[in-house]
Amino acid sequence: MSTPINLPIKPEALPSRKLPSKPVAEEIIVRYRPLVELEKWVKQRVDDRTANKTTYVAVTTVLFAVFGLPLIYMFLQFVLILLAQITGPDAVGAAAVAAANSSLLSTAFFILLGLTLTGTAYYYSLPTHLLLSKRGIKLLWRHRGQNIEGKLESWDKISHMSIVRPKGKTSPLDHYIRFNNANAEVLGLRLGSIPSAEERAKVLEAVEIFSPDLQRDAACVQALELPPNYSYTELWLQALSGPPKRERLTPLERGAALREQRYSVARQLGVGGQGTAYLAYDRELQIEVVLKEFILPVFVDVNVRRQSLERFEHEAKILRQLDFDKIVGLIDFFVEDHRGYLVLEHIDGKSLREIVLQSGAMDEATVRGLAAQMCEIQIYMHNLTPPVVHRDFTPDNLILRKDGMLKLVDFNVAQQKESTATGTVVGKHAYLPPEQFRGQPTTQSDIYSMGASLFFILTGQEPDPITTLHPRKVNATVSEELDAIIARATQIELKDRYLRCEDLLADLTR
Repeated sequence: MSTPINLPIKPEALPSRKLPSKPVAEEIIVRYRPLVELEKWVKQRVDDRTANKTTYVAVTTVLFAVFGLPLIYMFLQFVLILLAQITGPDAVGAAAVAAANSSLLSTAFFILLGLTLTGTAYYYSLPTHLLLSKRGIKLLWRHRGQNIEGKLESWDKISHMSIVRPKGKTSPLDHYIRFNNANAEVLGLRLGSIPSAEERAKVLEAVEIFSPDLQRDAACVQALELPPNYSYTELWLQALSGPPKRERLTPLERGAALREQRYSVARQLGVGGQGTAYLAYDRELQIEVVLKEFILPVFVDVNVRRQSLERFEHEAKILRQLDFDKIVGLIDFFVEDHRGYLVLEHIDGKSLREIVLQSGAMDEATVRGLAAQMCEIQIYMHNLTPPVVHRDFTPDNLILRKDGMLKLVDFNVAQQKESTATGTVVGKHAYLPPEQFRGQPTTQSDIYSMGASLFFILTGQEPDPITTLHPRKVNATVSEELDAIIARATQIELKDRYLRCEDLLADLTR
């Protein structure tokens, strides 16, 4: 297969990556849990459970209250009568003591049973979700086996939104969002009962979509908006606030659901040193995605946990700022069950290493086309402010799609070059230049790795470490021009190597 060679391009002219857009919603549903603090308290002290397990526990509790407690009551009543007969002065006295004890026990039993049934009824009487649509806004009751819709409040009956701060309450989560008409409150929502900042932001988004002319107080908008750097703050809260116990001890199985049922695992794609990759389905965007999993340590020093989470957060931050069609797109990231997950676009293709190992070395025309695409990727990354250095630009991390587009993946060890501080040595040794072995990579280090990658796909052989490479010595069909380009890209001294990838691309397309 031959890939057309792209003409030299200016960095500012590079196209943007276009991830699938979210379908235009006819309605938006968010969770509304009046007892969310109690639910979180219980969840932090009990194993995370699936919906089926939770239902089993609830049903078992109710059955025990209805059938188990009466049996215990009768047994205790029998014991009390027996004890009264043994210790009482006579049969009449024993009967009187037994009657008194039985009455006390009956009262306690019915109080306990009443509290249990009342608590259960109260819990099921509370709404679970809030629905916002073109027609209006209403509460929903969606407990297991229960699907009830509340009264619909149409948008034309609502004139404005405001926020109310109850007296004696200092937490912003205790404030109420009020949907008002000209005369009174139509609907009041406790801010903290909407469990996450993302869902509170969805309420504001829904209002802007379905009732754009609705008057909104500035304080109300501020309370619903996502705070700056929310994603990373939430990431740390997710990782550090959970119970110190892992629910799943084995890899995710087919059908496993994550992120409030948004992602459904289809199958495992592979296992690496950093974790496991899964093919999954995103129910919100309605596309296939890749879940890249990082195992976060549990029973270790807090500093070790922090370092592990920082490495995960680092890759998320790098990917989030990249917007280029030849770089894998980041869709989402989160922490669940002491595992970090990057949600990446699914690339339908194979790595250059897989292709070479399966089909052998590539012809020069194909390699020139791939080299031009590699240059485009590096021009984009290296012209960012500050520049992004991938540090692992190898055939393993370059995926060729079926339509011929090359995609760069795995930014786990990438870094932004803001200083000359010495870092750690990372990357595959056969593709590293000497300055990267010293822990001082530059943008020219990626150029060296690209040259070594071109050597591999032209020859089918691993490059010798820290060597100026000449693929023509291994594959005589390689032209002298391309051999010279790769040799200059893999020069040992920085002064002899290409300074910018634009220059390499210019030589390649000359």
